[in-house]
Amino acid sequence: MILSKSQILEYVKNGFLVQNMIDPAVQIQQAGIDLTIGKIFRLSGQGIIDFSNEKRRLPEYEEIKPKNGKWILPRGTYNATMNEFITLPNNIVALVFPRSSALVCGIEVHTAVWDPGYRGRGVLHLNVQRDVTIYQNARIVQMIFMKTQPTEEYNGAYKNEDLLKTGRRGR
Repeated sequence: MILSKSQILEYVKNGFLVQNMIDPAVQIQQAGIDLTIGKIFRLSGQGIIDFSNEKRRLPEYEEIKPKNGKWILPRGTYNATMNEFITLPNNIVALVFPRSSALVCGIEVHTAVWDPGYRGRGVLHLNVQRDVTIYQNARIVQMIFMKTQPTEEYNGAYKNEDLLKTGRRGR
């Protein structure tokens, strides 16, 4: 079951789901929380994925600095980090979807599943289909939350990541 606004408010009050919101009254919606753009990165170099993650290598991230409070992005592929910090308890899984305005502007957004126990400032993968202007702190996606049976917490490479502060993925 997807959490309702009243359930979301209770979790947020107790320090879970999403912290560091710019304006919770605007961002907390009927069935999720709008997340805002913190930084945008261009990717370069080759990534490597294998079964055991022993050979895993992520592409390099090159920050694109906003000009006059906005990014003017040509068609292409980017990664972005949010301003908000995510803290999921061990009984909540989250999914992220683009806001309809982003889709209409030609921005496709992809993320992985946000596992129970994840903590960090996650990353969005953006496919920009046509030139677009994105203002700093724009609300671009909505995160929804679903209750699960309590389970072991996520403890992978991206737990406690903070690309906004460190400029790199993972711990």
